[in-house]
Amino acid sequence: MRNLLLLLLGLLFLNFISKAQEPDLSRYKTEKEKINVWMNYCDTLRINQHGIKDNYIHLQQAAIKGLSIVSSNDLEDRSRFYYYAAIGNYYQTKFDSAQFYFYQSLHAAQEAHLVTQITKACAALIPVNFQLQQREKAEECKNILQSIVDTTHNKSILKDSYYALGSYYQFVSYYSTAQDYFIKSLELREKEVDTTKDQKKKFDYAIQCDMLSKLYLNTQMVDKSLGMLRQGERFASVSPNVGNRLLSSFVEAFTTSGNIDSALYYDNELNEQTKNNPIFPSEIVSSDLNIAIYYLDHHQYSRALPYINKGDTIAASVKSPLLLFQAQLINGRYDEETGKFDQAIALLNQSIPIAKQLNRELYSNALKTMALAQKGKGNLKEAVAYYEQYAEQTDSITKEKLSTNFADQETRYQTNQKEQRIASLDKENRLEVLELQNASRTRLLLVIGLAALGIIALLLYFIYLNKEKLNKVLNRKNDQLGELNQQLAVANETKAKLFGILGHDLRSPVGRIVQLLRLQKENPESLNEQSRKRHEELLKTSSENVLETMEDLLLWSKSQMQHFTPQFTSVNIAETVQKELSFLQQQIDDKNLKVNNEIPQNFLQNTDENFLSVIIRNLLQNTIKHSPEGSAIGLVANDQKIRIINQTTRSTSIELNKLMADKRVNSKSSGMGLHIANDLASSIHVKIYFEQPDDSHLAAVISWDK
Repeated sequence: MRNLLLLLLGLLFLNFISKAQEPDLSRYKTEKEKINVWMNYCDTLRINQHGIKDNYIHLQQAAIKGLSIVSSNDLEDRSRFYYYAAIGNYYQTKFDSAQFYFYQSLHAAQEAHLVTQITKACAALIPVNFQLQQREKAEECKNILQSIVDTTHNKSILKDSYYALGSYYQFVSYYSTAQDYFIKSLELREKEVDTTKDQKKKFDYAIQCDMLSKLYLNTQMVDKSLGMLRQGERFASVSPNVGNRLLSSFVEAFTTSGNIDSALYYDNELNEQTKNNPIFPSEIVSSDLNIAIYYLDHHQYSRALPYINKGDTIAASVKSPLLLFQAQLINGRYDEETGKFDQAIALLNQSIPIAKQLNRELYSNALKTMALAQKGKGNLKEAVAYYEQYAEQTDSITKEKLSTNFADQETRYQTNQKEQRIASLDKENRLEVLELQNASRTRLLLVIGLAALGIIALLLYFIYLNKEKLNKVLNRKNDQLGELNQQLAVANETKAKLFGILGHDLRSPVGRIVQLLRLQKENPESLNEQSRKRHEELLKTSSENVLETMEDLLLWSKSQMQHFTPQFTSVNIAETVQKELSFLQQQIDDKNLKVNNEIPQNFLQNTDENFLSVIIRNLLQNTIKHSPEGSAIGLVANDQKIRIINQTTRSTSIELNKLMADKRVNSKSSGMGLHIANDLASSIHVKIYFEQPDDSHLAAVISWDK
């Protein structure tokens, strides 16, 4: 319940200065001058140090105008203006519009390979996607940031990326992993924060201290939480946003630790700082409600009531649904504990549906309070029903926390292992560079020596001959070394792609097996004989799918080796396709898809059946994955081609053909199945490409045309 908005406000790293005078673009001659002046104007709107009201509306409008004066091929400036437009919408709580513009900024930056702008867009999209309850998109942004962190040494990019990754893991309750990333980011910022004149760097440092203090508070480490707040407190004057937020966080930390006198001191400071123009009412409401919670926990109801009323009044004045919800929940608890059961039930009936959507722990606490209120009113049947729901939720939350904790530790371990491998590779690279430098110096010395030997060639004739022989040996060794380096590069590329393929193709079937085993372990009593047989059949099918996938990967790995060739025979295509469809029947049934296999029984091709099976299976898996639920998949064969047709709106044929043409391992870990199929297709002399018959259909084509 405490400070639900703070995670969403923290990640964007925004400072704020008063509204600037709009520049007159007619005074500037070139397009670049106009763009630079307008970009600076947007930046001053973004900063708003004195908290001028409606500055974000002006920022949104200025960013849209900036887009109108930038040419379509100026991707860097378009990305930045899209980013400003997104910020303007975000702080007007227009999250859908903010998400749209942040993605426009990201796509432009990706097209222009602007790593810094890609980092900023992904970092901003993480809280927006969580706000819109789109966790998969947040994870995609996390994966992009992770790939950047794994490959860059730019400290400016790393400190923002580390913080964004920390925020992502805090959202998903991986607190240990989140702590590691927050600390890494702070360590990079601490090196310059005390000496820099850049107010934004100080702002970002203070906000990160506050975020890490929240994490410590969530894990009951109050002393560490207060320590981080004091680290950030020295920069509280940078912006009203920083000052208000830190004061509210001090109130929360001290009420949690039971030090109400210190909490009241910081609450008074917050009220004094915002009495003329409260810029961020959420901090005031949060502070008042935290104090009210403290007094309710200590049964001091007369002291709790003024803070509840104040928080309720401010929440009502700003008309924030989330703030109103928080106030309702505390009011309901107060009414229940003071015997006003009818009022408590009425408030809880309003807040419970919202709590169920927002947070499971809030929902659990609301159910408990409702059970007590119903009991107090004498409605024992309703009280028992709510208490049973509360017990069920509590048990589920406990199991989820245990599972999350294990996953957090595993993620933390894997991250540390990966960082150690990267550090080891960096050391190896540095050693190789030193060796090459030494080799260059050696060659130079040899040349000098040969020149000296030329002067005294008559006296040192035999030594000269020996040096010539040594040079020939060295050249042969260099040639051999060059060949070995080339082979090593190919092996490393194949290894990197293989690891990406393993993560791509094995995660889903292994995850299905884990789910089935967990169901069998945790709820065996819920399975009757028929269900148990079906469960065992599903487990068997999933295991066979994993085995098939491993065989595919083995076949692909062999196809990358020298001297490994396919075996061409006459293959009945219809039988091969039907066999692969039977392997994927469970996935087809899960999405309620209809498959129309119209490939003739007499359609034969001279090819390698194993290679072709893997190609067809990967294309069918890709088609099933991206087909809408309940749609149809068609398979036809004509003119030496097989076409797999499905309904889709996710990808275009141009994008998919471009994806297959790109030989690099994609940073989003997507498209690996297509890379497998494409590699194997080239080995058996067939082509794979995509067609788009119309706007709503996509066709994957396997062609034997020469």
